[in-house]
Amino acid sequence: MLKEDPEYIFRHDARPEAVHDLADVDENATELVITGKTKNIERLNSFSNLTKLWIYKVGQKEFNTILSLVNPKMLYMRELRVEDLSIISSLQDVEVLALEWNTKAQSLWDLSKNTFLKSLSLTDFSKLNDIAPLQKNTGLEWLQLSGGIWNTLNLNTLQPLRYLKNLKYLCLSNIKVKDESLEPISALEGLKELDISNQFPTEEYARLSVTLPNTKCDRFAPYIFLSSPIVDKDVMVIGKRKPKINSKVDGEKLKKYEKQFKAYQEKYKN
Repeated sequence: MLKEDPEYIFRHDARPEAVHDLADVDENATELVITGKTKNIERLNSFSNLTKLWIYKVGQKEFNTILSLVNPKMLYMRELRVEDLSIISSLQDVEVLALEWNTKAQSLWDLSKNTFLKSLSLTDFSKLNDIAPLQKNTGLEWLQLSGGIWNTLNLNTLQPLRYLKNLKYLCLSNIKVKDESLEPISALEGLKELDISNQFPTEEYARLSVTLPNTKCDRFAPYIFLSSPIVDKDVMVIGKRKPKINSKVDGEKLKKYEKQFKAYQEKYKN
């Protein structure tokens, strides 16, 4: 796991105990875990050394109040019933930001104001379709866009990603894109690693394997061997609606998929 990964930065064993009343907490604290029900929340304004903050279970009112009182470098928020995210643009010092499980937001915020933001994770936004504001923050180096356990992230297009020229790591997981195109990612020549689920047409993965020769991605191949076979199926063929098969029994099928993948690659080489 990368040190820039919010999942690592905000991991459970690095998290303090949740605070129920800020009246009981030293104002010199550098890290806090609070919820929408934490008492004396207005005291946050006095925590001038606060750099790392976890926020759980907030509605719009609590969300706006809390973010108007803080300016952390690292911020994690989970279980948000928040439609309007615009106040996040006021967090001028934030470098690492993770938002998880928001049932109301249909749009993002003005990311151009978050000039120090390097790592961003958006997970389980069930109503989000448009990620256009992302293109305004070209300083991003680490980005994750993911659905949840039960909800797929449904986006119109990945076009805004083509402007994120400083991106080093990109994760797209449990995601469905209306135009089904990964072409915008071809513009990210500095991308070191792409972690992507098997939900796009085979040709899209083949295209990226040609346009991003220096990017690490296990989907840049006709198929991959599964670390844990499913019954007798030990190979996953790359591409949307492609099967899982048995490498020993289905050797001819594997050759067919290899040939098809190479044909797609040749198309983009020429």
